[in-house]
Amino acid sequence: EQTPRFRRVAQFDAHRFEKISNIVKQFKLSCGKAQSQFQGMQVRNSRFRAFMDAFTANTYIMVIVSNPAVRTQATEWNIQQARPHFEKFIPRI
Repeated sequence: EQTPRFRRVAQFDAHRFEKISNIVKQFKLSCGKAQSQFQGMQVRNSRFRAFMDAFTANTYIMVIVSNPAVRTQATEWNIQQARPHFEKFIPRI
């Protein structure tokens, strides 16, 4: 019988969403300082794909997909389809 050398321990960070939000905000500010306009981006590795995109007039959306069977186009399409529903909640000035 072999004993595993490593054991995966689930770690919960109560502030993880706030940390991610701050990282994204800092990245967006850096883009502005470089005089480039941030629209969105995708990050992928062997375990997940992350999509960040302009969502409404003043918000961005981040979607994390860990299932490799979910196609990139399906995620992009779902974001596109959800956008007008959320735009309804933004007051027009």
